[in-house]
Amino acid sequence: MFKITSIVILSCVFSLLYSSPVFATEDFTFSINSLSEFEVGQFPFVNGIARTLDNNPVPNVQIQVHFPSGIVKTTTNSTGQFSASSPVPANIGEYTITVYAKKDNKHADTLITYKGVASKPKLELQIEKIPKTNEKIELDPFSKMLKDIEKQRMDDVKRKSNVQTQHQVDEQRRLAQIDLESDLKESEKRNESNSPRNAFYRFLQEVDNSVRGIFWQQFLFTEKITNQAKEAKENALDEGKSSFEAMKIFQKEAAVTQQEVIEFNKNLSVNYGNSTSDIQDQFDENGKLPREE
Repeated sequence: MFKITSIVILSCVFSLLYSSPVFATEDFTFSINSLSEFEVGQFPFVNGIARTLDNNPVPNVQIQVHFPSGIVKTTTNSTGQFSASSPVPANIGEYTITVYAKKDNKHADTLITYKGVASKPKLELQIEKIPKTNEKIELDPFSKMLKDIEKQRMDDVKRKSNVQTQHQVDEQRRLAQIDLESDLKESEKRNESNSPRNAFYRFLQEVDNSVRGIFWQQFLFTEKITNQAKEAKENALDEGKSSFEAMKIFQKEAAVTQQEVIEFNKNLSVNYGNSTSDIQDQFDENGKLPREE
């Protein structure tokens, strides 16, 4: 595996030099490092450092690293350095990491491509076997104590490293989820005018006023059933059911019988004065008038 290095230079007007992935600024340079390959199970990462043209560190550069599995936000520290790793391990395939940098209203970005490859087999050392003897070699009590202490120390270091790594992964996942929820809210806000309710309301403005109320009540009836079905599906997913099972529950809850529709429309006609109960009672269960013999 080889190092991938990009030099980013931030300026008021940004240009990207594709022959050598570079951002530029009159203020400072920004070098980014990564690997060209990550084995399956490894966490892809990038790190970098920002320095002025006089080789002084530049702190507080805002960094966003867009991994295939999520977004990680960070800033350069007092030495101008930053580091970010993917929320999830690498999979086989070719992927792209996008790094965005911002400082004093100056923006820049660059792409880093890496490959996810299968784990490489480890080389086995051929060790000549020493003939066994009946004699057991035992450590003296002091050496045994030192060996146990060293083993315990190594176990503690490994455990702390695993806990720290898991905390970093959990925090990156949490930040990625916050960003996703924020993006979804912004998207919903932008598309609010095109929601089913607002779109149907605009349609009603072109409908004759004498039946506008009936149309609106029919829409509310459909909307209510759909919302109940969506809630049932979400509850099913929260309970651990599969997407297929949750969709079956949604379809069941959203289903409306012909008799329910006929009864609902019958009451609407009466409530809005388009018919009377006596007239409506003449229709059969299929919504049809009986034929005269």
